[in-house]
Amino acid sequence: MAYATYSDMEDRFDTNVLKDLVSDTGTAATTLSGNARIEAALADASGLINTALSVPASAYTIAELEGLTGDDLAYLKRLICGLAMGYLLGRRPEKYGADFKEITDRAHDVLLRLRKGELVFNVETSKTAGLPETGGMTHTEYQDLNLWRDRVKHFYPTRGLPRSRQN
Repeated sequence: MAYATYSDMEDRFDTNVLKDLVSDTGTAATTLSGNARIEAALADASGLINTALSVPASAYTIAELEGLTGDDLAYLKRLICGLAMGYLLGRRPEKYGADFKEITDRAHDVLLRLRKGELVFNVETSKTAGLPETGGMTHTEYQDLNLWRDRVKHFYPTRGLPRSRQN
């Protein structure tokens, strides 16, 4: 399922350019509604988002991405549309490549930053995913392990930090 629609593409990019990018006849398409190339580009971009953001320790689940609302959803749609525009520009790189290279590069940079956890969507599990947990065994728990060192007290040297040698 694509997270964005053709109308999201129209909201973010020039409609005339989009109509030119989806046409193979040399004349611009008359409408973008239901255009198979736009739908395919949006589906490809959504698939890239799903695979890229679910890999590193399950940063986001598909249900979490589908549940985004408000500004987070708008930002996800912008990211999807930027990636989709990159796919469409691959159809006419000689004509539009230089103009839209910045858009696609920015989308891939944001995707990489989301994947690394430098940016996060407003999802509770991802906001706390990068926080380290501190903890460990208490002294009593360590003693209760019943290690060999503790069972044969005179066989191993005593525990402690190594002493520094003085010259």
